[in-house]
Amino acid sequence: MTSLFANQRESNLSSTVQLVEAALAEIGHPAPKSRVKDATALHAWEIPKGSAVTRVVLLNRAEFTHIRVCAIVMTLDPKVDRPALHQHLLELNGELCGAAFATEGDEVLLLGERSTLDLDRSEVLELIRRVTTYADDHDDVLVARFGGSIGVSTAAT
Repeated sequence: MTSLFANQRESNLSSTVQLVEAALAEIGHPAPKSRVKDATALHAWEIPKGSAVTRVVLLNRAEFTHIRVCAIVMTLDPKVDRPALHQHLLELNGELCGAAFATEGDEVLLLGERSTLDLDRSEVLELIRRVTTYADDHDDVLVARFGGSIGVSTAAT
């Protein structure tokens, strides 16, 4: 990596951290209280909204740093009809804007991700608001319809 490119990435990372922390403060989640450790991320924050908890992380990607906003919407148990749930999640994805449902093991996630290149404050706010709102809107409904538990299962923590 050339020195110039390394400096550009470092400068971008520093400004992105400032953007994220300003956005979080604006929506009532000051940075010192929301910062968390995440071994997979350059920086991470965690914020609650209703029954959903959302994690904002900055990830080192090959082309550029990315911001990822991800909420664990529900944790599945053996009784959940996974094919029916997956079909429903795909249908919901067609209605969402700027975010999508995904699965990771027994967890159903709602996430949005983009490069931090040319990122501005309004885009950070929109990404956080979109994912937190969608997650809080859908978690109770999905668990009521398909089973499982809201967010991270206590057995999984």
